[in-house]
Amino acid sequence: MKKYTYLLLLALVMPFVLASCLSDEETETDDYCYISGFTLGSMKRTLFTISTDGVDSAYTTTFAGSLFPMTIDQRALTIENKDSLPLRTVVNKVLTTISFEGGLIWRKTNPTDEDTLWTTYSSSDSLDFTEPLDFACIATDGNSYRTYTVTLNVHKQKADSTIWNNLGETDALEGMEARRAVCVDGQIRVLGEDGSGSLACAQHPTGTGGDWVTLQTSGTFGADVTTLQQQGSSFYLSTAGGEVLKSSDAVDWTSAGVPAEEGLQLVAASPSRLYALLGGKLMSSDGGPWQEESLDDESQYLPSRQVYSFSYQLPDGQNRLMLVGARDNEEDLTCMVWAKTWDETSEEPGSTWMFYVPNGTDKRRCPVMENLNVVAYDDGFLAFGGASRDGRYTAMDSVLYSRDHGITWKPYDDYDMDVDPLIQETAQNAQCICSTVDDDQFLWLFVDNEVWRGRINRLGFLRQDPN
Repeated sequence: MKKYTYLLLLALVMPFVLASCLSDEETETDDYCYISGFTLGSMKRTLFTISTDGVDSAYTTTFAGSLFPMTIDQRALTIENKDSLPLRTVVNKVLTTISFEGGLIWRKTNPTDEDTLWTTYSSSDSLDFTEPLDFACIATDGNSYRTYTVTLNVHKQKADSTIWNNLGETDALEGMEARRAVCVDGQIRVLGEDGSGSLACAQHPTGTGGDWVTLQTSGTFGADVTTLQQQGSSFYLSTAGGEVLKSSDAVDWTSAGVPAEEGLQLVAASPSRLYALLGGKLMSSDGGPWQEESLDDESQYLPSRQVYSFSYQLPDGQNRLMLVGARDNEEDLTCMVWAKTWDETSEEPGSTWMFYVPNGTDKRRCPVMENLNVVAYDDGFLAFGGASRDGRYTAMDSVLYSRDHGITWKPYDDYDMDVDPLIQETAQNAQCICSTVDDDQFLWLFVDNEVWRGRINRLGFLRQDPN
């Protein structure tokens, strides 16, 4: 540090030293000078609302800054919040509580001619953190000091909004009448029936760069792409003849070795078993003969088309398997939802499936839609697609969200996942809509041959360990 700066620091810290000496003749000076704690006080945030007459207005709310820990790096002499403050947090008047040894003064890290002077720190003074600040901690011996650079990180995007990117149209999807999409080893793969009897496959990297390529599948003759299931790193399909196929890459398929049954239709997969509809019953197999599952209601309420399944573990350690889909009954306005749970004390095949009985007056059930899509997303499930049979929604008019395992479904607009108007426009006359979620929580949406990619902003925020 330059000499004149050092002298200035010494002059500023001397009052602390003198006060200490005058108050107690036995006090000895030392070379201790460090910041051991840094906590933000009550923070203000500007939000916006729309009045009943459509006029935007701003209002201010507060939150505890202590919820966002400040990380002190004693080697690099930096202090910052690893978890960024919410969008539009006010940081030009911030109260702080700082624990330190010695005396403490501060100034802007990159001072202008008017900001070269240091100011003694006081917890009752608000500080302007729109730019980084330097805090110099000076020992009572007047010779030792450390200078920390303090930065407040604030999100630049609204956490609960969605940015959609239109990746254009691709000829690789041309001619696919039915589709399912998966993410495999950093690649998006869309499987579809192209009229040849076998499945076509289009591939694109999970990033926005790169080109679509067409891959030649093998062993997929007669395969029903709507029965596609994933179990760990393996994929399964059933064929029109009731055979079960297996693949590690969703491109090359061979027999899974599971007994073939005429009319068998795969509908789900848990970590250890496959599930299928057969003769109006729900069956399961661990590779051996198919066994009938126990249901708590009539099997006629089992979904039979546009079926999606999800296998996951609950916070209490129980395993859960859920089915969502439509029946062939044209009078149904809501999807059929079934689930079963089991833990280490019970056997999976012995657990009973529960049917979530729909209520005709309940508007929070998942409606039957054309081109129904259901994906696991944001600690819950999303449902979307074409127009709903009950007339409540047009194509891609709203994305429905369930956080209670498929019992209730609410518009995801409540969480600001707005669908791009161009997607809605294209979807009105779309013949096919399919989707998948990649490892970075981007939702890939395929509307006929048009490709979109979007993500809730906060799912892309890097949340770091403050320690």
